[in-house]
Amino acid sequence: MNKSVSIIGSGISGLCMGALLVKKGFDVSIYEKSSFVGGRTKSSIYKNHILDNGFHIMPFYKTSAVYKLLEEIGIVNDLKLAKVNDIAFYENKKYHKYPKGITDILKFSLLPLSGRISLLKVMLPMAFASVEKSEKFDNTSMMQIIDKLDRKTRAFFDAVCILAFADSPEHVALGEFMRMIIRANPFKGGTSELAYPAQGGYDTICKLVSNYITSNGGKIFLGKSVKQVKIQNTKAEGIILEDGTNVNSDCVVVTNPAYLAIKELFEPNLLDQSLHSMAKRLEKTTSVIEAHFCCSDRLDTRQLVFPVGDYMTKGIFFVTNIASAVSPKGEYLIMAGAPVPSEDTKNPQKIKELTEKMKDEISQIYPNFTKSLIWERSMAWNLVESVVKEPGLVWKQKFPHQTNVTGLFFVGDSTISYGIGTDSAAQSSFLCYPKIIEHLTSG
Repeated sequence: MNKSVSIIGSGISGLCMGALLVKKGFDVSIYEKSSFVGGRTKSSIYKNHILDNGFHIMPFYKTSAVYKLLEEIGIVNDLKLAKVNDIAFYENKKYHKYPKGITDILKFSLLPLSGRISLLKVMLPMAFASVEKSEKFDNTSMMQIIDKLDRKTRAFFDAVCILAFADSPEHVALGEFMRMIIRANPFKGGTSELAYPAQGGYDTICKLVSNYITSNGGKIFLGKSVKQVKIQNTKAEGIILEDGTNVNSDCVVVTNPAYLAIKELFEPNLLDQSLHSMAKRLEKTTSVIEAHFCCSDRLDTRQLVFPVGDYMTKGIFFVTNIASAVSPKGEYLIMAGAPVPSEDTKNPQKIKELTEKMKDEISQIYPNFTKSLIWERSMAWNLVESVVKEPGLVWKQKFPHQTNVTGLFFVGDSTISYGIGTDSAAQSSFLCYPKIIEHLTSG
C-alpha cells in the first residue's frame, strides 16, 4: 500500500510538493480552505480584465525553481511564457534602459560614467561571490552599501528591490540581495530574465500543476479547512478538518506561514518552545498599496517603468504590454505599486489618498493618463512576506522544514529557502522534498 501524505494549502509550495510526491507514486491529498488553488497567486476577472493578486513574475526564467518544477514533472511545454524584458527608469522626461548585466551597466544612461563604475564596484563582487559567502551578510542591512551611494545610483537598488521583494532596501538583508544577484549572473549559469504567463494570470501556473496532480492520482479538496494536525507520541498521524472529519496519513506537510500554523493548527506544548519563539520572530509584514488602472490608450510601449526621484509610486507595470490576453481589445491594463507602512493598508481613506497620489504621479509622467482612464481598482496588501523579512531572518534563519515531531514538515517561503517571491516557495519544496522521501521510505 502506498504511503499517504496530507498537504495543508494549495499555494505554490503545496502544489510543488504535491506534484513531486505524486510523480513518485505516493497517495497525496491537498486540503485548501479557499475555493481556488494558488494561494497568494490568485487571479480574478474584473470588467473583462485578468487582475493578479499583486504583480507576480517568474524570476530567472528558465533557471527558476518554478520552471525547474515544470520540467521535473514534464509539463513545461504546456505553459506559454512572455518575457518581461522591456524595463526602464524614468527621470526628468527621459527613459533609461534597465541594466540586466555588466555590459548594460556600462551603458546605463541614468548614471554618469563615474556612477556606472561605482555601481560595478558594488555589483561585481556580489555577482561572483558564493552562496556561502552571502550567508555572512544575512544579518547586515542593504543600507550599509546604499548609504554610501548618490541618489541616482540608489534609485537602481530601489527599483531592483521593489521588483524582487516588493519592498525598499531598508528592509532587505544584504545576503538575500547578494543571492539574487548571484542567480542572475550568466557567467555562473544564471540569468536575469523574467517571464509571465502569455495567456494572463499568474495562477495559470498553479492550475497547470494542480491538473497534473489530479490527473496522476492525487486529490485536491477545495473549501476544506484544516482545524488541527493530529500528533500522538511526537508523531504526526494525520489531520482533523473543521467539520470534524479525521484524516489519517503517514506524513503531514504544512504550507501556511509558520507563525500562523503554530498558533492555529497545533495544541499547545506539542512543539518545541524554540519553534514558537522562532515563528513569533517571523511575524513580519511587507505592506503594499497597488492599483489597477484601465486606459483607452496605450500610454507606453514598455513593460515596466521605475520612476526616479521624489515619487511615492515605485513601479508602473504595463501588464497588457507583457501579455495582451489580460485585457479586451482596445483597452490597456496598468498596475502601479508602492511599499507603505502596515497601518496604511487598514485605512480605506489612506488607501484612497495614496491611490490619488499614484494617479497624480502617473499623469506627470504620462500627460494623457487622466483623460484615457476608464476605471481604477485599488488593493492593499498587508502581507506576510517571508522572503524579505529583515536582516537576520532570511535563508537558513527562517523556520526549519522539520521539527521534533516525526512525519511533520513545513514548506513555503516562511521556511528555509531563498529566492524571489513565489520562487522562494517553490525552492523550499525542493529543499524539503528529500527529507520527506527519506521519512516515507524508511522502515
